[in-house]
Amino acid sequence: MQKLTKEQLASLETVTRTSATRASQALSKLLGISVKLEMMRMRIVEVEHLAALIASPEESVSAVMLPVTGEGLGSSALISSIQESLNLAELIMKRPKGSLTKLDDLATSALKETANIIGGTFLSVLSDTTGISLIQSVPELITNTMNGVMDAAIAKLHQEDGELSVAFEIDFGLSVTTTTTTTTTTESIIAHYIFILEV
Repeated sequence: MQKLTKEQLASLETVTRTSATRASQALSKLLGISVKLEMMRMRIVEVEHLAALIASPEESVSAVMLPVTGEGLGSSALISSIQESLNLAELIMKRPKGSLTKLDDLATSALKETANIIGGTFLSVLSDTTGISLIQSVPELITNTMNGVMDAAIAKLHQEDGELSVAFEIDFGLSVTTTTTTTTTTESIIAHYIFILEV
């Protein structure tokens, strides 16, 4: 895989941090409470090594798949463990913690909307920065092993093995702070956003 220069890496980090700030504003507006989305880590890796960085290959995860079209063909997804997905859906739906035991239709809709905001904001800022049109398609939620999710992401590309693609993996920390008359509580969730672009 071709290495990016320090300047290109710095530019991509700026894109990601700007995306996180804008997505925070959109999520805060959606929920009516303060939401902070923060870039915890960003990596550029070969597609074949991507799955192992996020979870063990056979671990069950949930992923909102977000195909990418436009001038740059790619595939993206917001991935988290099943429990983290339930926690995130509870936050978005303003449900008590531990009230969800499965990803029903409402929870699925909440996760799709969250992924739409995070992924759409990232692609918008990246498009503005590079001048390359990147358009996010309709989201689809799947529950599968980590390997299964990666196979599904690669299947969205023109070529089948991912060798001619570059993968960006971003760890986002999403936190919501709520205050009552007696306590202040902060709930934090880690979600992995991957973006695979054909090169």
